[in-house]
Amino acid sequence: MKGLSLIQPVDPAQLAKDTLRIYEICDGCRRCFNLCPSFNTLLDGIDRHDGHVEKVMSAEHQRVVDECYYCKLCYNHCPYTPPHQYALDFPKLMVLWKQRYAAERGVRWRDWLLIQTDLIGRLSTISARFSNWALSLGVVRRLMEMTVGVHRDRKIMHFSTETFSRWFQRRPIPAPSKTPQKKVALFASCLVNYQASDVGKATVQVLEKNGVQVVVPEQQCCGMPSFDVGDTAAMQKAAQANLRSLLPWVEQGYDVVVPVPSCSLMLKREYPELLGGEEPKKVSARTFDVCEYLMKLKREGALAMDFVSNPGRVAYQIPCHLRDQNIGFKSKELMECAGAQVEVIEKCSGHDGSWSAKTEFFPLSMTIAKKAVRAIEQAPADLVASDCPLAGLQLDQAGATGHVGGRATKHPIQIVRDAYGLPS
Repeated sequence: MKGLSLIQPVDPAQLAKDTLRIYEICDGCRRCFNLCPSFNTLLDGIDRHDGHVEKVMSAEHQRVVDECYYCKLCYNHCPYTPPHQYALDFPKLMVLWKQRYAAERGVRWRDWLLIQTDLIGRLSTISARFSNWALSLGVVRRLMEMTVGVHRDRKIMHFSTETFSRWFQRRPIPAPSKTPQKKVALFASCLVNYQASDVGKATVQVLEKNGVQVVVPEQQCCGMPSFDVGDTAAMQKAAQANLRSLLPWVEQGYDVVVPVPSCSLMLKREYPELLGGEEPKKVSARTFDVCEYLMKLKREGALAMDFVSNPGRVAYQIPCHLRDQNIGFKSKELMECAGAQVEVIEKCSGHDGSWSAKTEFFPLSMTIAKKAVRAIEQAPADLVASDCPLAGLQLDQAGATGHVGGRATKHPIQIVRDAYGLPS
């Protein structure tokens, strides 16, 4: 976007000017009319004001910003992104407004708390059974709704009784391979560490099955949740910490593999912009989504093909942050290597971490999810898959499990692990 940056001071007058310019371009194009609530609000507002875009700035603009949850689908669909002369970047525009509102009004305690994923994870896994029991109580959920604004009906993923990092430290170290190994530094994510730990275990199992040496460097939340409040300083702090940890491994010849799309998107796309310089680019160039990495092994003739079972028919919802990476359908291709028949569902789940947990946005998030579930219901399927555990949770809550006999949505790497006959 011309003259605007997430890490440089933004002149308010220039931001307002660029916003009007972009809104007018979006009004003339309307390609994103059905992608997310922000565009519905924006375009409906323009129509309601008879095409006077400037009137939207006073009436609907705050809502347009609030309803953007940085799925980035519009960036992928937009014909006017850089290097086009319009240099349109709608997601960045929304983050800049969140940044401005935070500077002017401060960040609400509720919004700050919900993005403290490592803190919440550490505290909740001290006694995961108690945390999970407490979160199942209606009185606790009503209290949470009143005090921190988390909707009482928002399903929350259970906390693991053993974190992924603890499991990795205590497991038996596999015998070294006699042949030269591929080497991977696994960026597991806070979600995998504290809640979706089986996704991390399956990732390690499948990588090691394919002769890959796996290490898990010190790491913290990738910083993606901070986009919800426009906290660029927090994003940069997370990026710097993870870069310090990952760079030495990359310089030793390791690739970085990530099982959660939002985190791989941060490492690949956002860190180089947030930090600048060559070091983030080095890490970015060696970062892979886990299924992307395994299909790279397939192209090199190094993927183990001794699957012992066929996953059957899979309705696969590809998460928005994986679509934004423009790597194709690597998870689909990997499941097909195991014999699966895969139908791709290109619909947003509407979860986006903290956004859908909030009382004011949960009903809207479920409306979005039900569109994806309707598409899933049109696909003959034995299983539902999604690379994002939170998207899977959202799809299950919206009714996807009813289409596949009550089976919960799985990550593709779990499906491949099972097809190899590895223990879960």
